[in-house]
Amino acid sequence: MKKIGSIVFLGLLLAATLLLAGCGGGGKSASKGTEKVYKVGVCAGPYGPMFDKAIRPTLEAKGYKIKLVEFSDYVQPNTSLAEGEIDASLFQNQVFLENSNKALGFDLKWVAEVPTAPINIYSAKYKKMEELPDGAVIAIPNDNTNILRSLRVLEQGNYIKLKADIDAAKVTPEGDILENPHHYKIKAANAELLPGMLDSVDAAIINGNYAVGAGLNLADAIFFEKIPDRYYNTITVRKEDVDAQFTKDIISAIYSDAFRKVIEDKSNPFFAFARPAGYNDNK
Repeated sequence: MKKIGSIVFLGLLLAATLLLAGCGGGGKSASKGTEKVYKVGVCAGPYGPMFDKAIRPTLEAKGYKIKLVEFSDYVQPNTSLAEGEIDASLFQNQVFLENSNKALGFDLKWVAEVPTAPINIYSAKYKKMEELPDGAVIAIPNDNTNILRSLRVLEQGNYIKLKADIDAAKVTPEGDILENPHHYKIKAANAELLPGMLDSVDAAIINGNYAVGAGLNLADAIFFEKIPDRYYNTITVRKEDVDAQFTKDIISAIYSDAFRKVIEDKSNPFFAFARPAGYNDNK
């Protein structure tokens, strides 16, 4: 009995050893469980679908496992990226990133720009800007980067004039509009809420991702932004991952023919997006 017990004990020990080594019936799934899943943060709107359709297939063909993580605002993605909860993001432009880094003490880096939906002016009451009455209420996003961007959109159309030197970190409509001949009343609110405010204001300046996400047609805007340099949305990563292979492969995917084929497909909303410099390059 003592000999039989020793044999049984040795058999159990061997089985346990094989399982810990990844062998036996469960070894294959255990090995798969250790494969890294790369998480990419996006906000509500078209950039998740853009990543899914134009970037993910190229990455998965190279063996990557990708999971998109959708955030409800513009603050959480950078915090999650800095804390290592996600591996990259696609939602912000260079100016927003710089302001976020400065405000939150992060050191995140953008590595590639993508076609971007402009931040246009929309209205549920009027068909063109010239119809807006004096004193019209115009809603804009309430974060500093987009406050300044929204005011510059109004300045592009010669509807207001801004001061020459504006501190982007402290910009306010009250303090930085030099001339407002139509006496527009600027109302700031969270960017994601603006599409739902169209019935209660005369017009709203809405970020492209939230406009598309709310089902607005970019072509229905009553004024179209000319996207300035540094305002195209970017792939962003942590500083230490700038030269990582995953980052290099995302960049390669963005400059691929497969990416451009999706963007140029007229059945996709991205077809109407503005193209950044270097869009047609093969890097």
